[in-house]
Amino acid sequence: MIENFYNKPVELLKQVDNFSNFKLSRRDDLQIIFAEGVKPENIKRFEELVFTAKYIRGLFKVMKMGEQNPEVKSMEYVKNDLTKNMEKVVVQIRELVSSASQRDRKYIEEKFLQMNQDAFRNLNELLTDLEWTKMCLNKLKRN
Repeated sequence: MIENFYNKPVELLKQVDNFSNFKLSRRDDLQIIFAEGVKPENIKRFEELVFTAKYIRGLFKVMKMGEQNPEVKSMEYVKNDLTKNMEKVVVQIRELVSSASQRDRKYIEEKFLQMNQDAFRNLNELLTDLEWTKMCLNKLKRN
């Protein structure tokens, strides 16, 4: 599955973009992530990152449903799990781009990993795009 994209980040981006019906919002930023992620030595890290991103997006959906449903009693657990996984995804992104150029590392750090509202919004958009990536890779795996 992912092996088909070894050192082909542009091809992976095209596949994910098509799969999402062109709903990706951070294509250029994904290109940086994909460029590192499809290196054979980074495949495992990349797969863990897209899994964590999809999991986080699921937690956001559970929280949204929980706010609308007073019967949901485990919201504190969900919030704690979300916090833990947001910290985890930041570490995963840093590790994945650690071998990128200094310019790309600095860009990713400033754009997504700072403690401010803009970076948090950007990170959430990136996580949504990485969720599309995970779903696309799952589909490719099944076919």
